[in-house]
Amino acid sequence: MIIHEEKIEGQETLVNEGKVLPVCYRCAQVPKNGLYDGFRVEGMFFCSDCQQELFTAEQGSPEYQEFLFLIKGLLF
Repeated sequence: MIIHEEKIEGQETLVNEGKVLPVCYRCAQVPKNGLYDGFRVEGMFFCSDCQQELFTAEQGSPEYQEFLFLIKGLLF
């Protein structure tokens, strides 16, 4: 599998050249280690960076509320 990084509008993005790779449900980025760089919930993928933010977010913070909104959308 050939993956290379490309800058698009000031952001680094991974280009997968014909391979199907997961895209994070929260940040919409392809993780550098593919399927092994995050977790799935009800068919939606979260990258390890967003996973770390979820685990360290303080209850009541805007990040925490965003995760609650996303997860509620998946489950209901």
